Amino acid sequence: MARYTPRCRIKGQLQSPLLRLPGEIRIKIYRYALVRFEPLDLWPHKWTTADEEDKPSVGGLKTRHQESLEYVRKQMATGLLGTCCQVYNEAAAFFWNGNHFKFSGRSGWQGFLRFYLTIGPQARARIRRVSVHAPMYMRWPVKDADNKDLNGRSKNLPHMHMVKVDPEGHLDRIAIQRICALLAQDRALKEINFIIPHGFRNGDEDSFGGYEEDHDMEPDSPLRLEKIAALDWIKKTVVVEEGGYLATDDGPRQIIDQGWDLVCLPGSFIWEKGATDKGGNTDYEKHEVTETRTWSSPDRELDHLIGIKELFDDDEVSVHANGGKHRGSVIKMERIVKGFGGCRFIGSEGVILQVAGA
Repeated sequence: MARYTPRCRIKGQLQSPLLRLPGEIRIKIYRYALVRFEPLDLWPHKWTTADEEDKPSVGGLKTRHQESLEYVRKQMATGLLGTCCQVYNEAAAFFWNGNHFKFSGRSGWQGFLRFYLTIGPQARARIRRVSVHAPMYMRWPVKDADNKDLNGRSKNLPHMHMVKVDPEGHLDRIAIQRICALLAQDRALKEINFIIPHGFRNGDEDSFGGYEEDHDMEPDSPLRLEKIAALDWIKKTVVVEEGGYLATDDGPRQIIDQGWDLVCLPGSFIWEKGATDKGGNTDYEKHEVTETRTWSSPDRELDHLIGIKELFDDDEVSVHANGGKHRGSVIKMERIVKGFGGCRFIGSEGVILQVAGA
C-alpha cells in the first residue's frame, strides 16, 4: 500500500507552536534536526553475512552489517518535512543543501541514480556535495572470507529499507551516463568525491583504473571518463578510505592529470614501485598512510576565481519572521523524504520497474 494518497495536499498548521517561534529560532531548529556533519551514506559499502551462492530462505536471510537508514528518519527528524506545507518550504532547503550524500558501496552509481530520480529536480537543484564509488576499474586486493558480495546484491531484513540490486559488473555503465546527463542538466552540484573504499584498489600495478584505451577489462572506461570530465564546473576528488589501496606507477600524478584532487586517509595504503632486479623485474611495496595526504590538481589553482561568481548567486534560505500563514502556492507533497528511506526499489537490468511501499 502506498504511503500517501496521490495528489494529497498538506495544509499549514497555523496554530503550531513551532511556527509561532521567531524565524531565527526556527532556522536553528531546522539545521539541528536535519543536517549532519558526517556524510549520509545511503548505499553503504558493507559485506553480507551469508555466501552469495546460498539460496535465499526465510531462515537464512542475508543482512548487511550497517545501521540501515533508520537514523535518517529518526535521529535526523526527517518526518519534520512532512508536517505541513510551510514547514516543508522552510526546512527542505536545509536538508538538501546542508547534507553531504554518499554512495560508497559497489554499484553506488546505481544507487546515486535512483536517489536522484526519486527526489525530483527541485531537491536535486539544492544538493551541493556527493560522494560515490570511484568510476574506475577496481581490483580486489584482499580475498578473505568476508568478501562474499561480489555481485553487489543482498537480502535485507524487513525493516532495513535498503535497496535490492541486480549485478552490473564492476561499474554501473548506464547509471554513470545517466547521472552525468542529470548533472549537466541541473548544473547545481559543486563537489563530488570518488571513493575507493576498504578492500578495493584502483586497477593493477601497471594499469591505472581503466584509463588506458586498450584495457582488456574495461574498454569503455575512457568514454565514461570523458563524460565525467565534461562536468568541468564540479570539483572532483578521489578519496582513498581506510583499508583502500592506491596502486599503479605514479598513481597520484595520473589522477591529478585528470583534473582531480587526491586524498589518502589514515589507514589507507599506497603501492609504490620498489627496487628493480638485474632481470628488469620491479617489485611493488605497500606503504600505509598514517597521516592524511593530499595532492591537488594544477587545474584547481584558479578555483578562487570561481568564488567570485558564487558571490552573486542567490543561494540564501529565508523563513517567515514570526510564523503566520504561508502565502505561496501550495506544493504537492508526493515526493516526501521517505521516498529514499522508507521504500524499496525493485529493479531489473538497471531499469526501475516499481517503487513500492516498504
